[in-house]
Amino acid sequence: MPATTYVTGAERMVIQARFVKQGIEIQFADGARGIIPWEDLKIPRRPVSVALPHPYTLLIIGEDGKTEEIPWDYARHYADPSFRAREEQIAREGRHALGKRIKKLRVHAGLNQEQLAKRSGISRVTLARIEIGEHSPRMDTLRAIARGLECDVQKLLLD
Repeated sequence: MPATTYVTGAERMVIQARFVKQGIEIQFADGARGIIPWEDLKIPRRPVSVALPHPYTLLIIGEDGKTEEIPWDYARHYADPSFRAREEQIAREGRHALGKRIKKLRVHAGLNQEQLAKRSGISRVTLARIEIGEHSPRMDTLRAIARGLECDVQKLLLD
């Protein structure tokens, strides 16, 4: 059981990282610990040291002096097996909320999917997948949909 944590965001703060036989052992400020296996890191050069320039990033330094950056969220799921599932759930909820907003704006504009897709320069299938939360659009796709709806991207992203 993790220790009591008094720092907001402690689950994001890496406080220790060191090489062990199996990979890189990490510890977070909330007490979670784990090992990132060497085979999962896919480091192109032989690592000679690991550094924590700040609590949100590990730097792996190769023998040639080049560095590989490992963000806290990549490392976290090795210390907390439920992390990835929670993050995926949050992402699903975000995609569904975005899709609902786009559909609401489309209906309010009096457009069907085919019309908005044509105005936006995307396929109707892509628009349908975005509206049901099955697809997470790139920023250029969001801009195209906003143009098709004659609104700002911000209106798509925020209620």
